[in-house]
Amino acid sequence: MTTITRIVGICGSLRRESTNKKLILRAQQLCAEHVPEARIDIIDWSQLPVYNQDLEGDPPKSVIKFKEEIGDSDALLFATPGPLKNAIDWASRVKIGDRGDVFSGKPAAIMGAGPGTAPGSSGSGRAQLVLRQILAALNVITANTPSVMLTGAFHAFKEDGSLENQKMEEKIVQLLKEL
Repeated sequence: MTTITRIVGICGSLRRESTNKKLILRAQQLCAEHVPEARIDIIDWSQLPVYNQDLEGDPPKSVIKFKEEIGDSDALLFATPGPLKNAIDWASRVKIGDRGDVFSGKPAAIMGAGPGTAPGSSGSGRAQLVLRQILAALNVITANTPSVMLTGAFHAFKEDGSLENQKMEEKIVQLLKEL
């Protein structure tokens, strides 16, 4: 029996029409089509409160569920930027039962979309660098290549959710296989 790698997808943006949400949804579709040994489950973390250390002793149910999802995953896929740091704080700080550190040693990949089209636009590159530093401090093992940094994101998606740029879709598949 083949074991399926469960990848938990965490989108940094909570906005319904977020380009990062579209990007992670497309990665989920591409994973289903091209990486049969894995699946991506996208976590809805919209109910997490703003991080408050005073609540660590009795965390909200949404925090418990969020941390369990990460702990039960085999790998992580982040789409940044956005208020993602708040979610990471909750999952990295709160001890729930025997679930202390749910990040340490877990493989992860980072991708992101940005609206810029001018020369020098990074498609979330700077945000990805910051997230890499945060994840390194949590002992998360991040895939370094390929870099998935989608520029011009407001015009990058077709009506069906696929990307206009086939090479970018190929990069996402490659990143998922690396993960």
